[in-house]
Amino acid sequence: MLRIPARPEALALVRCVVTQMAEDAGLSEEEVGKVEIAVDEACTNILEHGYRGREVKRPEIELQVSRDDDALRVRIFDRARPFDITTYAVPALPDHWHDGHTRGVGIYLIRQCMDEIKYRRLQDDRNMLELVKYLARAPGETC
Repeated sequence: MLRIPARPEALALVRCVVTQMAEDAGLSEEEVGKVEIAVDEACTNILEHGYRGREVKRPEIELQVSRDDDALRVRIFDRARPFDITTYAVPALPDHWHDGHTRGVGIYLIRQCMDEIKYRRLQDDRNMLELVKYLARAPGETC
């Protein structure tokens, strides 16, 4: 478990850890980049939206990165207001851009970069967002 202060400058450490774990899991350079983008966007959203108005005393963000036989899993825990990423409707693209909006596509990026997204509100009033990237199997490999 990696605990980071809820400050933008801590995101560099998150990117380093996630990138290293994705590389160690055997993901391609492109897939490693996708995992890094998704985790960075999720953590940035927590800082910018979830902890808005709590600038003085923000709870830490916790990350748990694990690998099993089939996937790399990144679990992000926070104490922000509940927000279920899985029910969010992404703005219509490219109209969103043509209307002059330059923000608001972070969740779209997360969905495009990851294979699976799960959200749960835990009993201890934390949010848990799980981002899953499936590992490719070598030709002929069955397990």
